[in-house]
Amino acid sequence: MPTDGNMLVNGDENAQEHESLLVAEEKQGSVSTLADLDNESFATNDRMGADEENEILLTFRIRKSFLYRCIITAALGSLLLGYDLGIISGALIPLRDDLNLSHQKLELLTSSILFTSIIGSVIAGVVADMFGRKAGLICASLIFGGGSIGCAASQSFNELLAWRCVIGIGVGMGLVICPIFCAELAPRRERGSLTSFNELFINVGIPLAYLAGLLIRGMENDWRWMLGSGVIPAAALFFATLFLPESPSWLMKHDRRKEARIVVENLVDPSEDPGIRAKAVKLTLQDLHDDMKEQKNMATWGELLFSRGSRPALLIGTAFAALQQLIGTDSMIFYSVYALTHFGVSETLALQVTLIMGLLKLAFTIVASLVVDIKGIGRRLPLLIGAVGCCIGMFIMFSATVSGEVNPVTSGVLITGILVFISAFGLGYGPMCWLILAEIFQGPFRSKGLSIGSVTNRLASFAVVASYLSLIHSAGLDGTYLIYFFVCVVALGFSFWFIPELNGRKIGSDNVELKRRCCMK
Repeated sequence: MPTDGNMLVNGDENAQEHESLLVAEEKQGSVSTLADLDNESFATNDRMGADEENEILLTFRIRKSFLYRCIITAALGSLLLGYDLGIISGALIPLRDDLNLSHQKLELLTSSILFTSIIGSVIAGVVADMFGRKAGLICASLIFGGGSIGCAASQSFNELLAWRCVIGIGVGMGLVICPIFCAELAPRRERGSLTSFNELFINVGIPLAYLAGLLIRGMENDWRWMLGSGVIPAAALFFATLFLPESPSWLMKHDRRKEARIVVENLVDPSEDPGIRAKAVKLTLQDLHDDMKEQKNMATWGELLFSRGSRPALLIGTAFAALQQLIGTDSMIFYSVYALTHFGVSETLALQVTLIMGLLKLAFTIVASLVVDIKGIGRRLPLLIGAVGCCIGMFIMFSATVSGEVNPVTSGVLITGILVFISAFGLGYGPMCWLILAEIFQGPFRSKGLSIGSVTNRLASFAVVASYLSLIHSAGLDGTYLIYFFVCVVALGFSFWFIPELNGRKIGSDNVELKRRCCMK
């Protein structure tokens, strides 16, 4: 395997470039040699003015090819979840028929990865901190790929369930490490948009899996080929990660500053003015050093859970994270083929509908990412429009199924409701949830607050997916959709009353706005 240095610095050309950068830094009076970098204190008293720092960090030319190659590679870790979400949907019907599985066993197979993904998230934190973000992504790809092969070769329900649990660990690792790597590599001004690649690539994986299921269905042993096809995105992540540099932040934390500097240098376009380039490299390294100092002052679990200052964010954040899933989103994604065929729609048409669902969800997620930072739109407006759309979509689904009649009209209405719901989720709750949580949990509470939000979200998803088929068989499709309609109404009311507009605002350590919305003093 090539080393990080060999991957980033190739031959005399890059060596000369590196040398010219050091010469430029000598002229600027910053760092004269790489040896000095190892002993550099990053003291703030010799820095340039804050305005000049911000001007350089906001205007220096970024080497886009290097940056986006790294971000897209890391984002493949999130694609694993999207792919599994989509591929199991198409595999449920042939699985049920081939292994003669009850709906309770199908629920367990489907929801198992959501529970074990929480375990994977914990493992990911340990692996990524000890061995690096790159090693964590490689580990996630191997676990997911191995689990996919194991599922394809399974001869019994218990064996298949065990391998599904293994896949969940790989999914959880990818979901955690991808946003960490993106946030640590992305320059300050690109950090918000690039960390959203996590959600974007989940939505890329869903239609890819739906398409794979549509193409494979009808082949001999089709469900085995569907579940085994997960080895393809896993292999793509594995081989792409071999050529990925390590996170500069992780390198700094482990006193590997020379390697961190090489990575940062590659973020600056070679065509940039040598003086500006030298300053941009140094300031970025200073930012990484400052982040390390801030992380040492992170709040404890006790402070997050029991301090009055964090209480409004904790209440609103965890409730919002749970409601994002309790409206039934993952049940639509996992069980769309099962629900449509249960209603009477042909399996071929149901598979085609799932592909359209995936594409619409991806399209509206992209729209949300494009408008979220526009003044006058922000986070709250797309969230509320999406919340209203989810209510409308769920009510349409209820209206289509309440009569119990199955004909082209009611089938068309049901499909319309599903597409409206998924599109609205892609605009609102899907992308906005994680952005809003990152802004609600401020400063020392952010990392642990996001961890609690993530666990709450996964547990809510597990509860929905593990009960959806049982709910259909006991309450019927109309009763199920009516229940979820009322949950959508509750989520809409919660979003309207408790979620403030956070675009361009800093809530502050006392969370005045959140306290006001929680009626706290």
